[in-house]
Amino acid sequence: MAFQFSIRARNAALDAIEATGGASPTLEIRSGSPPANCAAADTGTVLATLALPADWLAAAANGAKTLLGTWQDLSADAAGVAGHFRIKGSGAVCDVQGLVSAPWAGSRAYVLGEQAHNGGNLYRVTTPGTSAASGGPSGTGASITDGGVTWTFVQAGTDMTLDNTNLALGQQVSVTAFTLNAGGA
Repeated sequence: MAFQFSIRARNAALDAIEATGGASPTLEIRSGSPPANCAAADTGTVLATLALPADWLAAAANGAKTLLGTWQDLSADAAGVAGHFRIKGSGAVCDVQGLVSAPWAGSRAYVLGEQAHNGGNLYRVTTPGTSAASGGPSGTGASITDGGVTWTFVQAGTDMTLDNTNLALGQQVSVTAFTLNAGGA
């Protein structure tokens, strides 16, 4: 049997993650796939660097913590397709990493490698093109057709939502949703 934890224990674990990161950690939005784990060396290009607020996550409730305050970079560091993020606390040590995406949009041009979420799932573009006017990708396959775009299923859910994942140098970058969930429910 897998371990199961009370809501109180799950909330305490999440609060400890925020405390470990310290006040005002840095969020890096990076291109490509994330490293194997937080201890591994950085991968991809830093596209945006965000200084998070001193109190960057809301109080844990029901085994989850959500972003608090505004998470924004007024000028992206580089152009590219955002693939993952790393939150680094004191000493520039990675404490949390995951995938980034934006909500799927109809009749939109998508580039290779761009990620979008739709219907509770995260998808990555394998053939660029313009999406259908409505619907979007669904299912868990490796070749999901959506208008002129082919997607592959990546995972259920999304880790962090950006306003846009195809970034231009100097553009504003905003995180619109982020939730840490504790396992063992």
